[in-house]
Amino acid sequence: MENNEGRVKDLVEKLQRGEFTPKEVKKILKERRLSDQASWKGMVFGFIIYTAYVMLCFPLSIMFSAQLPAIHFPVIVIYISIILLAIGTLFLVWVTYSHWKKGGLKSSDVTIIFYRDGLYSIMRHPGGFGLTMWFICLPIILSMPGLPFTILSFVAIIIVVIFHYYGSSREERFSIRKWGDTYIKYMKEVPRFNFIKGLWNLRGGK
Repeated sequence: MENNEGRVKDLVEKLQRGEFTPKEVKKILKERRLSDQASWKGMVFGFIIYTAYVMLCFPLSIMFSAQLPAIHFPVIVIYISIILLAIGTLFLVWVTYSHWKKGGLKSSDVTIIFYRDGLYSIMRHPGGFGLTMWFICLPIILSMPGLPFTILSFVAIIIVVIFHYYGSSREERFSIRKWGDTYIKYMKEVPRFNFIKGLWNLRGGK
């Protein structure tokens, strides 16, 4: 069976030898359709999703939101949401720094070198997890000072979670093209978002 080493091995070698600059590599990645940077269609779709989220969670008309029954959360749920939002923020900061430091291109989003240490040894998408925590927890936290959390807020959260899940699947398709069998093996060993299973695997409970 032929070993699939992915489509960036040559670029990594040339980058390390100084034959290419990070800027040139990014251009080649785009030409090879290996860049996960959103197209204009993807950007428009993302803008629509996030705009819908804001309008549903934080309606401009307070009178309209007041007509819907508000969902009240126990104080413990508010505190847990604050903790999860803080954890999500730490995840985002760690991923941004790690991509810049270890990704090979001094970029916070585009990488060419595959690494799986730190949070990536627990879940495949710690950045997506951290961002999703923001969209889930923020409306819950803001419901405490009086911004109503309604059924529309719940719908908005579901929409964003699905959108982020789709985004992680799309990112994985790019990653398989980039790193081939190495990433496929990684997918089998590390869960996408299930950090509990990821921690269990680290303890040798596979």
